[in-house]
Amino acid sequence: MNAKGYEEYLLLRRSVEALVSEHEKLVELATGLKNELSEARRLLAEKNEEVKELQARYERAKFSGAVLGSGEDAVTARRRVNELVREIDKCIALLDR
Repeated sequence: MNAKGYEEYLLLRRSVEALVSEHEKLVELATGLKNELSEARRLLAEKNEEVKELQARYERAKFSGAVLGSGEDAVTARRRVNELVREIDKCIALLDR
C-alpha cells in the first residue's frame, strides 16, 4: 500500500470510529429518552387516576352539600335521588314477579 492509500485508510478508519462513537452516544440517548418517556407515562396514568378520584370526591361532596342545602343543586340532587328510588322500585317489582 502506498502512502496516499494509507492516508486514505487512516482517514476512513477515523471516520468510521467517529460514526461508531456517535452511534453509541445516540443509542445511549435513545435509551435515556425511552426511560424518561416510560416514567412520564407512569406519572400521567397516576395523575389521571388522581383526577378521577378527585372528581368522584367532588361529585360526592357536591351531592351531599346539595341534599343538605338548598338551591338549584339541591333540586337536581333530589330529582336524581327520586329517579334512583323509582329505578330501585322497578327492580323490586321485577323481582317480585
